[in-house]
Amino acid sequence: MFETTMTGSFYRTHEIEELLKKSQTGEVGNEGKSAVEAAEKLAISDQLHPNGSRSGLTWVSNGEQRKSGYTTYVPNRFTGFSKKEKVSQNFSPEFFGELMEANPFLAQSLQEAKTLELPKIESKLSYTGEANAKKEAEEAVKLARQLGAKRIFIPAPSPGVLTVFYQHGKAYRDHEEFLFDLAKEMAKEYRAILSVDGVDLQVDAPDLAMAKSLGVDWAKDFYNVLPSHVRAINESIAGLSSSRIRVHYCYGNYPAAHMTDPDYGKVLPEILKLKVGTIVGEMANPRHAGDPLIIAKYVRDHGWPKNMKFAAGVIDVKSPFVETPETVSIKLHNLADIDEIGPENVLGGTDCGFETFSGLGSVPKSIALKKLESLAKGASLGE
Repeated sequence: MFETTMTGSFYRTHEIEELLKKSQTGEVGNEGKSAVEAAEKLAISDQLHPNGSRSGLTWVSNGEQRKSGYTTYVPNRFTGFSKKEKVSQNFSPEFFGELMEANPFLAQSLQEAKTLELPKIESKLSYTGEANAKKEAEEAVKLARQLGAKRIFIPAPSPGVLTVFYQHGKAYRDHEEFLFDLAKEMAKEYRAILSVDGVDLQVDAPDLAMAKSLGVDWAKDFYNVLPSHVRAINESIAGLSSSRIRVHYCYGNYPAAHMTDPDYGKVLPEILKLKVGTIVGEMANPRHAGDPLIIAKYVRDHGWPKNMKFAAGVIDVKSPFVETPETVSIKLHNLADIDEIGPENVLGGTDCGFETFSGLGSVPKSIALKKLESLAKGASLGE
């Protein structure tokens, strides 16, 4: 049997969505304490018993219920952001062209809406959110114990993904200074989470692949700057227990052809330099279902990092097709049957979160629950 997990975000309840609409911080405050508890309890229960199934995931999250998105809450936990001014994110015409071809409604909505406008950075950022981070972790552990979850994790953005969404402006000399200052500050959030016994940390690092897909302008070639982003994560988690840390990479949770995605053969060697216990990677959708072949070729020559596990995306969160347990099993074995890795180092997972930002899921919740049920069943085939 393979252990199973997913990638953080799950569907917010109606009560949470309404509270987030009114929030000026991207987080639900103390006024929504009971709503948050109910929403997180539901998100965990849905993972443990999808569709009422007796068995479900073995490593769950709190569903990111109290946050409007995995990066949008960040200004609430820092000083240095403007309270009034916002700036638009600069993604490439190639990205919008690709999105327009596949999903013109979504592309137009993103360009017209204020979704891509985030607070301007006025001065160097300083993290002040330890209390919020620790409180979230404590409450997650409490719910996990109540509901019988074996393991629970809290997601937090990587230093590098913040450079995807927030422009450093005049506060920082260049991308490198911005990146490593963020690594130093985000380390405070990571430590606050892991100061709570019984909880794990997921560093959300779509910058390790998605930045190329979006065409983010770092004034450097993506492949040249990628090693710095890996190094920034390693510096931010230095001294912490690697077995309690997982890193998620993906190519962007949006439906498109993804022809602008980076070459996995160039990304993989850098990802495997991460000093963490588990990698959570996108491999379910048709664009990346063949990535295990690239992994197999690489590890034959270079081996597999000691004590590293891989939570392979075997569920596509962007497609309404519900994978059968047999499909899940085949995809898991595509990785587990690589001799250098072995089944003991493989988990079943999802390509990304189901609702990365509040209200922006690609499939209905009813479909997601069926997918999670198939994930649990497929991971148990052959027992």
